[in-house]
Amino acid sequence: MEFQVSVIMPCHNAGPWIAEALQTVAAQSFPAHEVIVIDDDSSDDSVAQIERSGVAVKLLRSNARNAAAARNLGIEAATGHWIALLDSDDIWYPNHLARAASLLESTEHVAFLSNHDWISLAGVPIAMPEVFVNKLRAPRSGSSVDDFCRLEDYGFHFGHSTVLYRRSRVREVGMFDVSQQRRHDIDLWLRVIAGGTWIYDTTKSAAYRHGTPGGISENLLECEYYYLRALSKNLNRVDSPLLRRSLSLRARQAMGVACADGPPEYYARIRDVAWPHLSPLVKMFYRCGSISPGLLRRLIKTKRRILQSRYSN
Repeated sequence: MEFQVSVIMPCHNAGPWIAEALQTVAAQSFPAHEVIVIDDDSSDDSVAQIERSGVAVKLLRSNARNAAAARNLGIEAATGHWIALLDSDDIWYPNHLARAASLLESTEHVAFLSNHDWISLAGVPIAMPEVFVNKLRAPRSGSSVDDFCRLEDYGFHFGHSTVLYRRSRVREVGMFDVSQQRRHDIDLWLRVIAGGTWIYDTTKSAAYRHGTPGGISENLLECEYYYLRALSKNLNRVDSPLLRRSLSLRARQAMGVACADGPPEYYARIRDVAWPHLSPLVKMFYRCGSISPGLLRRLIKTKRRILQSRYSN
């Protein structure tokens, strides 16, 4: 069976970047079967930039103002056997689809994920934080959910624009959850790979544009909540001790961010999701800290500064 890839690209006010993103799709050494762009209620010149790019696309329109819903619209319209996701402000290197095809073809894997770079708003390469720099030396095939959790031990940043999914598997698990306003990428990833196998490629084949104004991943407080929600809601589907470990660590991190940097209503929102997954010692810390919230916030910020200084040395 021919390896056909449908590229799905949602767009909301991505005028400064979308033409470049599309041109990197057209420059692939392994050509895409089709390119589907979903303009999600843009008010800038995004559509004009799409037309000026010179890349043939199937342009769909949406007014959902929801990236998950826009992606679902594109997946519904796709005809390829594989779905390749690319954010409208990111770029692919020419090897991206070729790498994925060479590793996925003639396998039963359900997904592909690769290493990547970071670039600035101007497209200049920038250093990725050390904690995100992957230390693996060779691709990993036949990976499980546990292997995904272990990636964090090697340094890891989830690059949504590097992901390919088997289209039938995405439809089987219900596609993107539109209630996940942020981090719907992690939520779908866990549902797709649960019970299946996937590939992580250490070869860099894309670049994530860091700091895009209004970007989904740029609101730290909201991302912490929705990342935690994605892990928590998939525990029944993925019964993995390592996922429970990741959830516990994420819960503790989200509580710290919410307490130190968020308003009271946000802290309460995070606490509702995080509390069942905290260790007894951490729960005791927050119970005691509730007596003096100001002191609790100062303690968390002091610990954060100490850890940051250690990582920077």
